[in-house]
Amino acid sequence: MDLAIEIKNLNHSFGKKIICNNMNINFEYGKIYGLLGKNGTGKSTLINLIGNQLVCKSGEIKIFGKTVKEDISVLEDICIVREKEFFLKDYKVKSIFNMHSKFYKNYDYNLQNKLCRLFEINEKLTYKSLSRGQKTLLSNIIGICSNCPITIFDEPTVGLDAVNRNYFYDVLIESYSENPRTIIIATHLIEEVENLLEEVVIIKDGDVKITDSLENIRQKAYFISGNKNKINNIFELKDQRPLKHFGDNYTYWYYGVLNKTIKNKMDDFNISYENISLNELFLSMNRKDVTLYE
Repeated sequence: MDLAIEIKNLNHSFGKKIICNNMNINFEYGKIYGLLGKNGTGKSTLINLIGNQLVCKSGEIKIFGKTVKEDISVLEDICIVREKEFFLKDYKVKSIFNMHSKFYKNYDYNLQNKLCRLFEINEKLTYKSLSRGQKTLLSNIIGICSNCPITIFDEPTVGLDAVNRNYFYDVLIESYSENPRTIIIATHLIEEVENLLEEVVIIKDGDVKITDSLENIRQKAYFISGNKNKINNIFELKDQRPLKHFGDNYTYWYYGVLNKTIKNKMDDFNISYENISLNELFLSMNRKDVTLYE
């Protein structure tokens, strides 16, 4: 297993707000990852730490086995793509492409031209004249064409309509198939990216809640329903509020292995279970209790 990124005991905060709480994550080379979390949960901060745009309070981040302190050139293997890049407003699109392409030794100029035609990006326009969606596409094109060993997309579909979102995902997969590398997609739009992902990292409140393959998650994520006391007798979910309940029937989300012994006990207690999607798991984990009527 070749590790593209190795994060050990990472801690970071802004004032009293903890953003990264002793995080430990491995990103293998040649896989597509989903870095999932609600807006404001620390995805962008983690990306900035990986790219050395922020310095962590404590812990260690290695890129292909080396820290930035050991070898600053490891940053050449990372391309971070986000909506709010600091392009000069009066620069023309062509100049922005020329400037950024020089950072990446395997940049694909031919693909850049094809993508500009596909997404109808006029290279003669200035950056400030582009729509929000076009600015996103400009950044995405640079990321795809960089062919960087580690390419990180931070909310890559902001401002894009449904057609261009689908085009982006199709192009990304085709590019990945042609030039395998580590791709990380940081997003809160789980349903859109679920079928693209091989591995998933879910963060919440500064903690890594789940890091697993999509295949395993689909096998280990459940809705379980039945008598509340009988459910808690098996799963000890006392700290988790039910997703819904009607009469004596309560429904919870659960992430873990249901072995034969547990399933037999559930059958004895008349507790039902069903596998759920990554999107359903994510929504359940981040669900708020809202009371509209007292």
